[in-house]
Amino acid sequence: MKVTLEDALSLLSKYVDEGTPVRAVLGTPSVSVARVVGTIRLSIVDGAIPHLIVGKEDGESDQIRFRLSDCTFEYGDFRDASVEDSDAHKFEGFLVVGSKEGDTLSLFEMQS
Repeated sequence: MKVTLEDALSLLSKYVDEGTPVRAVLGTPSVSVARVVGTIRLSIVDGAIPHLIVGKEDGESDQIRFRLSDCTFEYGDFRDASVEDSDAHKFEGFLVVGSKEGDTLSLFEMQS
């Protein structure tokens, strides 16, 4: 289901406030893929552009940084799915962020 930037920021803020662990997968048009597990932080750059940072805060672990301007957002929920023999039971929901450059950041909310 497509969601607005405001809805996506509201969900991301909830993840930040609750310290929700997520699995982040970043894909690029050149088929590069990066994966990180950690918590989310939001920062505002240049006074108005929200950036998403995923990973541990220790400064030594891998992190993914993603600019949230000019993006599309889609949200889904695994809790209602009846998927057998799948990893879907490990996650509650997901948010997919697509940039106009073709990069895709998928955030999977870990089961609590």
